[in-house]
Amino acid sequence: MANELNHIIVHCHNRRQSAAFLADLMAAPTPVDWGRFTQVATSNNVGIDFADDLVPHGRINESHVAFLVTDEEFDAVLARLKKNSIPFWPNPARSVEGEINHSYGGRGLYTLDPGGTVLAEFMTTPYGDTP
Repeated sequence: MANELNHIIVHCHNRRQSAAFLADLMAAPTPVDWGRFTQVATSNNVGIDFADDLVPHGRINESHVAFLVTDEEFDAVLARLKKNSIPFWPNPARSVEGEINHSYGGRGLYTLDPGGTVLAEFMTTPYGDTP
């Protein structure tokens, strides 16, 4: 039997705010509430379901979601980040704010949602054998 990813659940501080942030960067449809989740739809029909986490003391593990995008889509994401003065970095360690990477012959960046729990990666080339 084939396995097909249908959705993932991302725990965050404010599901609607985090979902709206990601949908805006992706130029995706407006997120939809479904029960205790707010879902962002992707072009390959995988839902990203954001859930407010009720962990004691507000401690949520950081999540990471990565998107393979075209050069044009990357340019649009980067433009939205800059327009809204949203920090971004070339790596998950967040070493140099405002720079992108050129890994694997493409371009990539990382940014955090407003609640600081979802690290979104946008890349134009999938990971390969040569960094």
